[in-house]
Amino acid sequence: MGLDPAQLKIHPQWLPFYRSGLRYILRPGSGKADSPEQDSGSAPAREELLRRLEELSPPYSVLITYWSLCLDLTGSRMNEQGRQRRELFARMLSGLAWPEGEYVFWPLSLCPDLNVVADAELFRQGFRTIQPRYVLLFGEKAARTVFPHREPGSLGGESEGVTYLFLPDPEEMLPDNRRAKNLVWNELKSLPIASGR
Repeated sequence: MGLDPAQLKIHPQWLPFYRSGLRYILRPGSGKADSPEQDSGSAPAREELLRRLEELSPPYSVLITYWSLCLDLTGSRMNEQGRQRRELFARMLSGLAWPEGEYVFWPLSLCPDLNVVADAELFRQGFRTIQPRYVLLFGEKAARTVFPHREPGSLGGESEGVTYLFLPDPEEMLPDNRRAKNLVWNELKSLPIASGR
């Protein structure tokens, strides 16, 4: 599957997010992802995210989320930590070579005034629309937002045919925590998602 012209006009670090469907979260109806220079620098509001959810093409095999995803949707106001998270996920997804349309990012928090606030109902609405087989919850805060009563230290579980993986927070993997990165890599490589290569 080749690149379409819209993909050729975006910065390479945004390409995995574009392919994953994050382009719909970043700017509805555009067909291309915003670059940091083009966006408003504010995190999308709940209503805007729900409108953009309607533009996705479910089902997706994998739903990816982490606590600070809402901050990473701010584009130009993203700090260095946000850029590092984005690069981490871009490298990870590139290495996994999952086909486009197999995974999508969906937030479980909102960032009014750039302060992260849990929104489990937003996550559930996205979950119902996306219909994943696997949910990757990066970080304890993300896991507690979705499963407030889970036991700390559990690595995952299954519920109603969906497998949940509790993985280290992106910040825990950065800048170069090889133990945490290897744990994530081994878990994700074991998922039966067909490689695009």
